[in-house]
Amino acid sequence: MSACNYIRTPSLTDIQRDSVSFDLRVAILKGLTSEPKALPSLLLWDDKGLARFEAVRIAESVDYYPSRKEIEVIEKDADDIARSIPTGTALIELGSGNTEKATRILSALQRQGKPITYYGLDVSSVDLVSSLDILSQNFPPSSGIQCHGLLGTYDDFLAWLAQKPKQLTSSVIFLWLRNSIGNLSAREASSFLARFVSSNAINHLQFIIGIDGCQNQSQIERCYDPTNPVTRDFLMNGLDQANKVLETSVFREGDWTCMGFFDPTDNVWKSYYVARRNVELNFAEPSIHIAKGERIFAISSAKWTQRQIEKISSGAGFWMAKAWKDEDSVYGKTFLAYMVRSGMLMNRCLRSLPASSDAGRLW
Repeated sequence: MSACNYIRTPSLTDIQRDSVSFDLRVAILKGLTSEPKALPSLLLWDDKGLARFEAVRIAESVDYYPSRKEIEVIEKDADDIARSIPTGTALIELGSGNTEKATRILSALQRQGKPITYYGLDVSSVDLVSSLDILSQNFPPSSGIQCHGLLGTYDDFLAWLAQKPKQLTSSVIFLWLRNSIGNLSAREASSFLARFVSSNAINHLQFIIGIDGCQNQSQIERCYDPTNPVTRDFLMNGLDQANKVLETSVFREGDWTCMGFFDPTDNVWKSYYVARRNVELNFAEPSIHIAKGERIFAISSAKWTQRQIEKISSGAGFWMAKAWKDEDSVYGKTFLAYMVRSGMLMNRCLRSLPASSDAGRLW
């Protein structure tokens, strides 16, 4: 597969690289031979995993508050968010999913008469095609909103971005919602943001990032409880996907259970697979032995405060110019953070924005 193949759907561009499956196999082996052991969280996000995550999101038994609270913030502040997006901007959503949140922002841009180009990046071709079809119905050519899809991972996108695609000649704002940044450690998050800067592909680079700042431990535990069947199904799909990548059934469902806990020191929920018995994984030489009760890290969800986000962003060369927040402080704050490159000449865009000290995220 070339670096940029076009799928038959005119508005969908395949930017996947040939090395993705190989990279995952290498990452699985590396993670299982490291201490502590871990599996790449990307395994959770195939089409089946995305469908299972949607079941988590809508299940009444889960009370998946991050999505609900983020929608509340966007509905409340969509017009103000749109005012912060210059006319002609390329708005690129990382991990676009069903685009329901981006649609609210695009509608506000349409009301304000601002032509922009939206790109949804996702690993699921099924979700992208479905979402683009809905977007094309909501935003016809006369709306001034152009919508396109990019099929690939974050790494695929950064490789594509490094080629300085001719589509991105204007200012670019990355929309990174669903607390996706919280799936990374603080150091990884800062490094990830810095990779966009180091690409040197975009002069006017900004981010709008969804953050789950909940500090109520009981609420977090209810939300991510791995004993809930829908949550467990989502997590266990990662093992199914690992078997597909490895092309052998080394992970048998009956050998594993799931557990998780909130680490208040780092403000992070951590989910794990736990071996029910001694397990031998014989997909490599020598075989990998997992002892009964041993944990393998699956995914995390950080609940960072605004101060922590400011530190992460500044380490990557960004300045947090504004934050749109929810009005319910019972569980801590859900907010969208508007990040701009440190040193950028943003007077035109930021003239009306308060300093972050005065202001007020797929798992």
